[in-house]
Amino acid sequence: MFTAIVKYQLPGPVPRDAMLAAFKAAEDRFAGVPGLVRKYFAYDEAAHCGHSVYLWECEEQARTFFDESFVQAMQDKFGATPEWYGVDTLLVVDGPAT
Repeated sequence: MFTAIVKYQLPGPVPRDAMLAAFKAAEDRFAGVPGLVRKYFAYDEAAHCGHSVYLWECEEQARTFFDESFVQAMQDKFGATPEWYGVDTLLVVDGPAT
């Protein structure tokens, strides 16, 4: 597996509720992405910075996804150019179900 971590600095403050609404609006876009195991949407409101963590079946799928159209979509939606890096994921442990 492969983990990709994406960071994007927003040009200014965005209220938490507005970011949550934007994340929810994008949720369905990720439901059928080939090779995507899981995606986390995160936001640091104080720093005006969005973060996403993606777990992929393999590195090639991640690299295919993070192409020019991904960068353009982030620029169009948030006015931010995403930075990303990836690492080989050796083990995933889920906590107990609640």
